Amino acid sequence: MRHARTAAALSALLLGLTGCADSGDDNDAEGPAGAPSVSASAPAPAPAPTEVAVRGGSHDPADPTIALLAYLPASIAVVEGATVTWTVAGPEPHSVTFFPAGQKPPTPDKASEFFAPAPATKPYDGSTLANSGLGPQGPGGPLTFKLTFAKAGTFTYVCVIHPQMTGTVAVGADAAAEPQAEIDARGKTEEGQWLAEGQAAKKKLLETGVQSAPGSNGRTAWTVQMGSTTPHTDVLAFAPAMVPMKAGDTVTFVNGSGAPHTATFAGGTTVPPNPEDPKVLAPAPGGSPQTLKATGYYNTGWLPPDAPPGQGPPLPARSFTFQVPSAGSYNFICALHVPSGMAGQLAVA
Repeated sequence: MRHARTAAALSALLLGLTGCADSGDDNDAEGPAGAPSVSASAPAPAPAPTEVAVRGGSHDPADPTIALLAYLPASIAVVEGATVTWTVAGPEPHSVTFFPAGQKPPTPDKASEFFAPAPATKPYDGSTLANSGLGPQGPGGPLTFKLTFAKAGTFTYVCVIHPQMTGTVAVGADAAAEPQAEIDARGKTEEGQWLAEGQAAKKKLLETGVQSAPGSNGRTAWTVQMGSTTPHTDVLAFAPAMVPMKAGDTVTFVNGSGAPHTATFAGGTTVPPNPEDPKVLAPAPGGSPQTLKATGYYNTGWLPPDAPPGQGPPLPARSFTFQVPSAGSYNFICALHVPSGMAGQLAVA
């Protein structure tokens, strides 16, 4: 009898434990009395950045004569109220210029009024001019420009001296805004593409070789090409950079690129560092053709670009000829692109 009572007690105890276990499961699902259940959730997305940076232009680190005419990257997306900072490290100058809706950018030869900065006086909404000015110019360091965007929309900006250099800022919801890491990565990718484009263009330019034709009185007429331009680059080099002439020959500089250039012979004088100096802008000592001497200042002046390609000024307006009567070495530069190393020599025997 005692064994029967013990077995009944153990059976009741096990049944109670089983009931407690079931009750515990129900409590875990429902939580403590009066409290809502808690479930795991995804982490909240990172807030959209309110400050981002873009690079304006670049150069081939191995060849400064290859200039990238692009904002890196060309387009970004930011949240309303964000501030964008552009940095133009040079040496090739650029501008970051937002024109008000309906106003077209000028052609490069009529852009000088935009070389001075005109920063926005309030957050930008597309109704006014916002302009970094042209830079860097001289040894003053990189150009920086900041702009805060006040409302949603897509805003386009340009470099006033490089018409093909354009960018966009899309201002909108947080979800579309890009973090700086993504902006930087895309900028690097585009930079690599445009560097390859510029390197191919310079190779093609140099492959043209020395161009010459019979001139008058048994002399030779030589031609020097002044750079070349692609959709995203300027090749700032003379081709050929060294011209093997003879005394009495002529040389004609021809600008078929998308940028203005000069062929400037210092001849023991000082070339003005400001490319807008009247001595750089104008031909010296007069118009084409000129007889080049070993001493004295000789300059083609600004030879305009063939821009848009094939629709620029006629060839005579983009060319300048020198006759070289005496043997010697005549060094020349493009006074607009000295920092990029645009230079050459007439080696006259």
